Amino acid sequence: MKVFIGIVIFFFLLLGMGFYMETVIGRQSEDLLQALDRLELEVLKNDFAALEEQIKKLNQLWTATRKVWVLLIDHRELDEFELSLARAKSYLDNQVYIFALTEIVQMKQIINQIPDKQRLSLENIL
Repeated sequence: MKVFIGIVIFFFLLLGMGFYMETVIGRQSEDLLQALDRLELEVLKNDFAALEEQIKKLNQLWTATRKVWVLLIDHRELDEFELSLARAKSYLDNQVYIFALTEIVQMKQIINQIPDKQRLSLENIL
């Protein structure tokens, strides 16, 4: 009987950790998407002072998010996001705004896919 109770407790512990992981990833991905939306808006408005501030904020948010996500998800998606972020920064530094917008959209797509891939669903299991 003690073994059964231990297994049940372990199962609920794993279930709770999985739910918490989904919640954290979902919340952080929403924060990143909002930061990317603000960055895209500043690029479209050609507001260079606000653009620099948004890049700083996005960098800080990504640094904090990456520390958590590196433990929870596949590193390939993190690398793809970081490459797109580096390209977007380079395009913005060189004032090639059209290419920067494409990279921002690509980063949004990557961030949208991460919570979906981590969610416990029948599609992901099969």
